[in-house]
Amino acid sequence: MTDPVVASSVEEHRARVLAGVTRLRRTETLALGDALGRVLAADVVAVRSVPPFDHAAMDGFAVRAGDVGTPPAELPVTGVVAAGDVAPQLPAGAAIRIMTGAPVPPGADLVVPFEWTTGGDPVRVLQTAPPGRHIRRQGEDVRAGEIALLAGTRLGPAQLGLLTSVGSTEVSACARPRLAVVSTGAELVEGHVPDSNSPTLVAAGRAAGVEAAAFGPVPDDPAGFRAQLAAVAEAADVVVTTGGISAGDHDVVKAALRGEPGFWFGPVAMKPGRPQGCGAVVASDGRRVPVVTLPGTPIAAYASFLLYVVPLLHALAGTPWRPATAPLAADVPGGDRTVVLPGVLGRDGRIRPLRGHAGHSQRLLAAADALLVVPATGRLVPEGTAVEVLSPGPKEDLHA
Repeated sequence: MTDPVVASSVEEHRARVLAGVTRLRRTETLALGDALGRVLAADVVAVRSVPPFDHAAMDGFAVRAGDVGTPPAELPVTGVVAAGDVAPQLPAGAAIRIMTGAPVPPGADLVVPFEWTTGGDPVRVLQTAPPGRHIRRQGEDVRAGEIALLAGTRLGPAQLGLLTSVGSTEVSACARPRLAVVSTGAELVEGHVPDSNSPTLVAAGRAAGVEAAAFGPVPDDPAGFRAQLAAVAEAADVVVTTGGISAGDHDVVKAALRGEPGFWFGPVAMKPGRPQGCGAVVASDGRRVPVVTLPGTPIAAYASFLLYVVPLLHALAGTPWRPATAPLAADVPGGDRTVVLPGVLGRDGRIRPLRGHAGHSQRLLAAADALLVVPATGRLVPEGTAVEVLSPGPKEDLHA
C-alpha cells in the first residue's frame, strides 16, 4: 500500500511556480505616448533643465529687493512680462509687472505678489522678502545632464510629464511578457464543449498588462501536445495549459510531461483546483520558458491563473507584486484546504462571497468583482479578517 500524496499549500505551489524565474532582458524603444504603464529599461538623463529658466512663481512685480528697502516703497513700473515673453532688463529703482511662469527680468531678484502692493504706476510695495522669494530657479527641480528617472521605474502620468519636461521624446522600456494559452481536450477539439478557458485566460493576461494569445485546443495526443508546446514556446515567455493533469485515462499534459526534467505534478490543498503542475521547456535560442499547467474546469483554471500565473507575469516583467487584501464583510467557514470564492466588494472596501455553487458556476463568477481566498483554518474565519483578493487588474496590473 502506497502512502497518500501530501498536498502542497497554495503558498508552497506559488513559490514552486516562481522558482528560478527572472526578469526578461528584451527591451524596445517607445514614443512617450505609447509608454504608459511600461517599465524603464535604462536611466533617462535630462536633456533640458526643469525649470528651463528662472521664472515667476506668483503674479506680481519683479523688483530688486534692495530697491524696496524698508516698506512701504514706491517704484515706477517700466513694463510687463507674461509667460512666453522675452524679459526686458529691469532698470535700477523700478518694477516690472510679471505673470506666473514668465521669465524673471535680468536684474530682478524678488517677485512681490500683487497682494503685497497697492496702486498702479508707481506701484506701492507694502511688504518685502529676502532675495529669491517667489522665483523658481533654472534647474532647481532637475538639471540638464542629471538622471531624471532610474531604470526600473514604472511610467505613470506624472513620470511621462517629467520626461516630456526634461526633453525626452522616447524611452527604452522592458518588453511585455508574452503569454501563450494552450487548452487541451478532445471534447473541445470536436466542439462538444466550448473552449471558454482560452478567451478567459487570454483576457486575464491582457488585463494584467501582457501580450496574450491562444494556441488551442489540442487533442488528447501526447506526441501532438509536445510538438505544439515546443512550437508555442519559441514565441512565448510563459505557457499556460488547461486540462489534462488529473488522474484520468486521457490526461494528455500529464502523460506528455510527467518524467520530463524539472516538471512537477501533484495536488495542492485548494478548492477548486486541486490538481496542479509546473515546469519549463527550453526554446531553441536557449531561453527557459516557464510552463504552468492548470486544471481544465473553468473556475479552477481562472482561480489558479490569478493565484499562480499573475505573480509569475510580474516576475518576468520585473515589476513588484504582492497579494491584494480586503476585510471580510461576513463570517466565512474555513475548511481543511484553501477555498477560492467569487465575491463582491462593498463601498466600504469589504468583500463578501456570493451564494451558490462557487466551484462550478461561471454565471456566479461573471457576477463577481473578484475572488476571495479563504485560508485553510479549519474553523470560522470571522468578519473583518483580511483575506487575499484575486483580480487580474487593476491592483495586479503590470501597467498600473
